Amino acid sequence: MGLLKPARINRKTHYRYYSTEQFERLNVITYLRALGLSIESIRNFFEARDTSLLGKMLREQKSQVHQQITALQSIEQRIDDRILQVNDAIQSNLNVVELVNLPSIPVIFLSENYHAKEDIELPITTLRQKFGVDKSIFLGKIALMLSKSELEQNRFENYGGLLLILEPGDDKAATGELIARQYLRLRFNGTHETSAIQYQKLLDYCQKHRYKIIGDAVETALIDYGITDDLSKYVTEIRIPVKEI
Repeated sequence: MGLLKPARINRKTHYRYYSTEQFERLNVITYLRALGLSIESIRNFFEARDTSLLGKMLREQKSQVHQQITALQSIEQRIDDRILQVNDAIQSNLNVVELVNLPSIPVIFLSENYHAKEDIELPITTLRQKFGVDKSIFLGKIALMLSKSELEQNRFENYGGLLLILEPGDDKAATGELIARQYLRLRFNGTHETSAIQYQKLLDYCQKHRYKIIGDAVETALIDYGITDDLSKYVTEIRIPVKEI
C-alpha cells in the first residue's frame, strides 16, 4: 500500500529489507490501524507529519467510534427485546382471557382495509413504502386493528388498519400510540385466519363479566412463519380495551 517502503529490495531474490529505524513507522501504522483509521487517513498523516492533523484525525475517529457504539447498543436493545418477546410468547397461558394493564406504545398506523384471508405482505409493503421504513425492523412488530364497530357487529375478518409497533432504536417518528389502559387479552395457538372464534370468546367474556369495549382491538402474531415452520408453535395475541360496567 506504500505506507512502509523497504529500505532496499534484492533484485535477484526480491526479498525486502527494512531498517531498525522503520520499526517506529511500523509501530505508528499498527497503532493507528488499531484505532480503526483507514489506510488513506494514515497515508495523509505521513505525508503531512503534523501533530495538528493527527489530533484532527483522532477526534474524527472518536466521533465515528461513538456512532458505532450507539448503533451497536441499539442492536443489543433490539436483540434483548426480541428475546423477551419470544420467551414471553412461549411461556404464555394459551386460551385464557386475562385482564391486563398495558403501557402506551408508539406506533406507525396505516389505514388500509385488509381481510384475514388475504396476503398480508401487500399492506406491509404499502406501509413500509409510505412511511419510508426499513424492512429490517418489521419482524414480530406488525399488528392488525379491528374496529370497535366491527366487534360490536360480530364481524371479525375485515381489519381497518395495520400497525407497526415501534421500539427504542427505531428511527422513525410515531404517527400514533396504543394508549395505556386496561385490556382483555387472549393468546391462542393459531394465526389471523383462525382468530374469529377467539374474538367471540372475548365478546362472551365481556358479556359474562360485565365489561364494556371502549376501543379498537389489536391483534398481533407473536410467533408465526417468520420464526418457525411448526404451525403448532404459532402464537397470536388479541387485546381489546375495556372498562367495567
